[in-house]
Amino acid sequence: MFYSACLIFAIFGSIIGSFSVAQVWRLRALELNDAKKNGEKIDMKEWSKLKNLVESKKNKDRSHCLNCGYQLKWFDLIPIFSWLSLGGKCRKCRKSIGWLEFLAEVSTAVVFVLVFVSLGFDFSKEITPVQAFRTFMLFVSLSSLVILFIYDAKWSLLPVRIMWIFNFLAFVFFVLGVFEKGFSFEIISNLTLSILAFPAVYLLLSVVSKGAWVGDGDWILALGLVLLLPNSPVFSLLLMMFSNVIGLVMILLNSIFEKKKLVRGAQIPFGPAMILACLVLLIFQTIFIEIVDFLVV
Repeated sequence: MFYSACLIFAIFGSIIGSFSVAQVWRLRALELNDAKKNGEKIDMKEWSKLKNLVESKKNKDRSHCLNCGYQLKWFDLIPIFSWLSLGGKCRKCRKSIGWLEFLAEVSTAVVFVLVFVSLGFDFSKEITPVQAFRTFMLFVSLSSLVILFIYDAKWSLLPVRIMWIFNFLAFVFFVLGVFEKGFSFEIISNLTLSILAFPAVYLLLSVVSKGAWVGDGDWILALGLVLLLPNSPVFSLLLMMFSNVIGLVMILLNSIFEKKKLVRGAQIPFGPAMILACLVLLIFQTIFIEIVDFLVV
C-alpha cells in the first residue's frame, strides 16, 4: 500500500510539474501583453514566441510548441516519458524544448513523494475526512509554489495573483489543522509570534528600503510559507535562517557558473530560496520538532 501510494504521488507530482510550466508560460505571455499595452519596453523576441498564448484563437488553450506552433497530441504530453522519447525536441520542427519542462516534472514528482513520506501516514488506521482534505490542500498549495518557484527563478518576479492564491490555500490548510487539533489560545499566540518572527520583519525591511533589501513580494510569500509549517515561532525563525543560507549559496553558485566576481549588493530572486527552505523544513519536520523539543526541555 505504501509503495503504491508513493507511485501515485510521483505520477501526480510529475503531472503538476508539467501543468505548472504551461501556466508559467501563459503568465509570462500575459505579463508581456500588459506591458506592451502600457507602452513599456519588452523583449520582442520573447513576445513573438509567446504571443500566441494570449491572442484570440480557437484552440489557444491547447498546448503547442512555442517554436513552430505545432499542437501537441496526448502522447506528447505524458510527463517525463514524452520528453525523454523525443530527446527534448519538438516532434515537428525538432527544435529544442529546453530542460525546464523535464526538470520541473522530475523535481515535482520527487518533492511530492518526499512530502508524502514525511507525513507518516499509518495505513492501518482510518483517515478522517478532515485529515484527507487537509492533505489535499497541502499538495494543492505545493502546486502553486511550483509556479512561483519557476517564475521567480526565471524572471526574478513573483506573480502577485498566484501568491495570494497560495496564501489562501495555505490558510485553509492551517485552519483545517486547527479543526483537527482543537482551538486554543496557544495556537493564536504561536501564529502571531511566527508572523512577527519572519513575514513582519521582511515587510518592515521592504518598506524601509523601498524594496531594495527585500522584494515587495517576499513578505507575502513568507506569510503563506509560515502557514504550511508547524505552528511555532521557532520554525518561522528557522525558515528565515535557512532562506538566507540558501540565498547565499545561490549567489555563490551563480558567481561560479557565470564566472563573475562577487560584488556587494549582489541580488538573486529570493523566492526560490524561501520555497526550498520551506520544503526542507516540511520534509524533515519530524526531525526538527524532536530537536526543538529537546532544546526546549
